[in-house]
Amino acid sequence: MKFGFKRKKQRYTVLFVPEGSQPVFRLKMNSTYLLAIISAAALLLLTAIILFTLNQTRAVKIASLEAKLSSSSELLQTTVSDKEQEIDRLLFQLVELSEKSKTLETKMTELEKLEAELKSITNGERAGGEIHSASSDSRENALTKQDTEGMGGELIPLTDDDIDALIQETKESISASLEGLPVLQARLQQTKDAVTEYKEMMRILPTFWPTDSLKTTSPFGKRPDPFTGRLTLHNGLDIKGNVGDPIYAAADGSVTDTGYSSSRGNYVSIRHPSGLETHYLHMDEVSTTKGAKLKQGDKIGTLGSTGRSTGPHLHFEVVKNGVMVDPELYLIKPEKEEDE
Repeated sequence: MKFGFKRKKQRYTVLFVPEGSQPVFRLKMNSTYLLAIISAAALLLLTAIILFTLNQTRAVKIASLEAKLSSSSELLQTTVSDKEQEIDRLLFQLVELSEKSKTLETKMTELEKLEAELKSITNGERAGGEIHSASSDSRENALTKQDTEGMGGELIPLTDDDIDALIQETKESISASLEGLPVLQARLQQTKDAVTEYKEMMRILPTFWPTDSLKTTSPFGKRPDPFTGRLTLHNGLDIKGNVGDPIYAAADGSVTDTGYSSSRGNYVSIRHPSGLETHYLHMDEVSTTKGAKLKQGDKIGTLGSTGRSTGPHLHFEVVKNGVMVDPELYLIKPEKEEDE
């Protein structure tokens, strides 16, 4: 005999009691429904917790991404600003390079002018003073040293066409200057050699002014004799000075004679490699000797008034092939003027 027990399902009543006088609401359910409701509520709570956790994780990621995006944006802005500054710096250097290329052209022109003047000197033409060239200092370093006070105008950036034109102009200018430099350098070397040769020639010609004084009192040629008043030939150049002033050799050479005579007073005669001779008369003292080798500008004595003389002066003579010639054909008078 078998006995079977069937467990009776337990029932539950849930009361909903509102405030006030409203009737109470009763919800009756068995244990199965209650367990299902509790499970569903637990599942919903777990789902809500999972969703909240995921949402928080995503919020953190979003915040991190926003921070990275902000940092990247700031970095991008900084990079763009740096690039703009670098572009401005390169443009500035381009303009400066363009200015320097123009300066190079100016210097090339000055060198060509100098070459022409040097050639004119070697051809026997006297420059008449120092050689002056147009200076380009006002252009050189104009961008780096300019005074920014007293400047203004609209802000007009350079266009791409302006920049391309400036680049092309600078390239052509520098290329032309570089192409011309070797030719100019060769010509200047030739001119330098010619000038060196010219300087050597000038040392053996009586070109050096023989006294410190520049005051001349009687030129070469016909004149009334200072003692007799009769018209006579003056075969030298008289240079006024003070007793004791130094007298210099007008060119390289060898002393051929020194001495004293009643007409010449104390005198010195020098023969030069060019074949010319120079004579220095009426000296107060002679400080060189016969046979001495002299360089242009060496002191040979002092100025005086010995012999046939009316006062302190140097009588200077140049002899070419045995004939007296005008010393001023050779002498180069210094540019400074004597204060009287």
